[in-house]
Amino acid sequence: MEGTYEKPFMVTEVTGKGTCLFAIRDIDPLEIILSDRPAVVAPNHTTPLVCLGCLQIVDGSSVCPGCSYPVCSVECSNSVVHAQECGVLQGVNHAQGGDYKVVAVIRLLRVMESDCQLWSQIDKLMDHDKERRQDMCEWKMFQRDVVDVLKQVGGLEVEDDLIHHLIGLLNINCVGVSCRKENIQGRALYPLLSLVSHSCVSNARYSVNPKDFSVVLRARRQILEGEEITINYLPPVYGVPKRKLEIANEWYFNCQCSRCVDVTEFGTFVSALKCSHCREGLILPENAQGGSLWRCRFCTNPFEISMIQELVENLEEQLQDISKHGPTIKAFETFIRKNSKDLHLKHYLNLIAQRNIIELLSHEKKITRENCKKIIRLSKSYISIMSRLDPGYSEWKGSVLKKLNKAQLELLKIDLQENQIDRNEFATKSEDVWRSMAEVDSCDVLCMPVEDWGHKL
Repeated sequence: MEGTYEKPFMVTEVTGKGTCLFAIRDIDPLEIILSDRPAVVAPNHTTPLVCLGCLQIVDGSSVCPGCSYPVCSVECSNSVVHAQECGVLQGVNHAQGGDYKVVAVIRLLRVMESDCQLWSQIDKLMDHDKERRQDMCEWKMFQRDVVDVLKQVGGLEVEDDLIHHLIGLLNINCVGVSCRKENIQGRALYPLLSLVSHSCVSNARYSVNPKDFSVVLRARRQILEGEEITINYLPPVYGVPKRKLEIANEWYFNCQCSRCVDVTEFGTFVSALKCSHCREGLILPENAQGGSLWRCRFCTNPFEISMIQELVENLEEQLQDISKHGPTIKAFETFIRKNSKDLHLKHYLNLIAQRNIIELLSHEKKITRENCKKIIRLSKSYISIMSRLDPGYSEWKGSVLKKLNKAQLELLKIDLQENQIDRNEFATKSEDVWRSMAEVDSCDVLCMPVEDWGHKL
């Protein structure tokens, strides 16, 4: 696809932000903005066993005869990429701590040595070396598990600083590659896609083709001429302080997008807590700066950010425990009810619980009027909040709309069977539901690999 169309963007340096992409004309929803091929594809640091060739999750029964790393087939074991690294990996094992962490670094080192033009693009990306050095625990871990392993076991004659530079380039700029259908899991570094900045209210989304790991970036909504092209590094449902903490810890910047500078998050209050003193007001940050004091809007009582973080993290762990250990509708409803004294009704943890309830209800074998009504009510509520936080086509919107539409159709069938509506009314209302499926189709298109995208249209 590269070179077959005029690029609708320009690359611009922004002071204090770095290299960014801006639209040079209006870009239509679902339009392809750019396509890119990976410089490096590799497993994640912590991951289930995956094939070094295709990143497919494997059971470990098949391994490369040279380095004993897991593979899915002889073809992947004999691939060109793996042949270049197999000798180095022969000395790496679990006991020495290197494991999968070293693979991406070896592959990026090969790019540096073999492709000057590609390396010159990658070398300009941020590695946040200074900021990463401040986290001594993580820095020492990479020194032990990657730098020392590659120099001592792998026999690489390179400086420590260079390896840390490669680690930084990968950690800051790689994107996750997760394809459930193909059972693929890993990460990839894309030279051009890496220039696209983050926004919690993004206007574009990338999708990866699991066959060759090529990537396309498409517009989620109309992007106007002069507007920066952005993607969201995090799930849009996250509130603060979680969102700000993850961005600072993983990418070392303080997001100043329109959502982050509004403490009410567009009037949704998805991060608001209920005041434990007056029981009347909502607790929100005093301002949008990181580490800001939180204060009740009714009684003005102050709350330290550390207390807010501890409360939210504890509740998040409760929610994760429910998801891990036999999630049920009752358990999620109990979570919402139990924490109603602390969380605003539309707090993002309640939204996550609500989304889980929708999923579980939609998989119920017995279709009842009560369940259909509950899916409809919860789906409309969820969409009304999330559409303000994350406007445009999206994966979550397509999924929830699909369940909403199905529940509406099932409810119409029940109404027809119970003679609450006649066939004419059933046909008319069904047509209204099917018309709304067009938005679901658009959301599906956004998330498709490029080879399927053209076929869909």
